[in-house]
Amino acid sequence: MKVVVFGATGKTGELTWRKAVEAGHDVTVFGRSVERCYTNEPVTKIQGDVLDAEAVSRAIAGQDVVLVCLGPVNTRDRSTLSQGAKNVRAAMRSLDVHRVVFISAAGVGGSWKRIPWYSKLLFLTVLKTILSEHVREEETLRDDQLEWTAVRAAVLTDKPESGRILASNSVPTKTIPRADLAQFLASQIAGKDYLKQAICVTSG
Repeated sequence: MKVVVFGATGKTGELTWRKAVEAGHDVTVFGRSVERCYTNEPVTKIQGDVLDAEAVSRAIAGQDVVLVCLGPVNTRDRSTLSQGAKNVRAAMRSLDVHRVVFISAAGVGGSWKRIPWYSKLLFLTVLKTILSEHVREEETLRDDQLEWTAVRAAVLTDKPESGRILASNSVPTKTIPRADLAQFLASQIAGKDYLKQAICVTSG
């Protein structure tokens, strides 16, 4: 499938597009520095900012699947996730592209009761804006015209890939290695198990 990855130069985004390449997909990476970061990589590179609606539209044109791996610039960032999601949605609607898989956070919506106390403390204080941004991102991309999947990630770590991924909305979330999250995201390119659902992922 033809796949475009937004947030491709972030830690999780890079792991995700590499997993997609390994799976045999035709991958386009989008970001402000993809040309510099991935000069010799076997992917199509589109330089741009997710806040630029025209650049986003150019990247989505002709794709089968959109992977959104965006992260906030800092703890006060009120636009990358929410406005980026709006630009992605608008482009997908206008270009008749339907499938979108995006990273959200365990703690959004009904998953709040399954996150650990320390995550709740952080989301109520220093990460309050980031949680609000994920809420707005979900509200935007949970669109009836789209085949969306919101992947509510547990606390991310840089530990090695474990292969023990638990996708569930009924168990407590703790942590998950970025590499495991990337594997799950890549699996959803062709996967249909969580269409029009928000699903929490944590280490099993």
